[in-house]
Amino acid sequence: GDEAPLEIMDQENQSRVSTRMAAHPSKPVPLEKASSEILPGYNYPEVEPRPHTLSYMVPAPPRWCYKYKVGRMYVCRAEKITSELGEPEIKIRCMLGACWPMTFITMGIISIISLSALWTFLPRLNFMWHLAAMLILGTNLVALGLTGTVDPGIVRRDPEDMEREPDIRTRRWSNMAKAYIRKNEAFCEESQVIVRGMDHFCPWTGTVIAEGNMPYFQMFLGSLCTLLGFVALVAFTSSLTIAAGRKPNPL
Repeated sequence: GDEAPLEIMDQENQSRVSTRMAAHPSKPVPLEKASSEILPGYNYPEVEPRPHTLSYMVPAPPRWCYKYKVGRMYVCRAEKITSELGEPEIKIRCMLGACWPMTFITMGIISIISLSALWTFLPRLNFMWHLAAMLILGTNLVALGLTGTVDPGIVRRDPEDMEREPDIRTRRWSNMAKAYIRKNEAFCEESQVIVRGMDHFCPWTGTVIAEGNMPYFQMFLGSLCTLLGFVALVAFTSSLTIAAGRKPNPL
């Protein structure tokens, strides 16, 4: 018989490929070719926030800021890595929380208050005080930024895992998460994700505090207390300098 034209054969081949892809929707898609906002392997359903939640009135960040959505969180950068078992997996490198504007608002509040106080009192003190102030303030802002932008410990959610019969000794059903979760995992209603070692949702950092960002959150709290104490010490020392009538020491 007559052979089909080359264009028709190409269309038939493309149709077969599309049929295979439709038959396996859970197969991870390469990051550079992903066709939706859902990060492969983190198939969390799109759920509208409830009116009583803090993230209810928070809009999504500008579309150019993020590539994927995971629950109510926004993935800015993710890449494929090889796990310790030699299997490929996706690693989230940078993301924004459900209340993402608060991360930057808190940075602004801390910076304005601290710099205003230091600008008032530091000119009467020597250079070492200036250096210490910038070091403490910088550490605090970096710790805050890391707390709000690293992966807090989101648990992968594949449809295949939802269909498996769970071990009731290690996993339990969560109505809110619509999934089986382990004993060390919890569902964050604000972020709409399951995280490991959840502590709480922090509105000041704009994200959930869990296993992945807990060290940075502790660093943020420690450096914030140090910053408050340092500003008080600077004000007190500067007041003593004024009372003694001494001129600022350049060294």
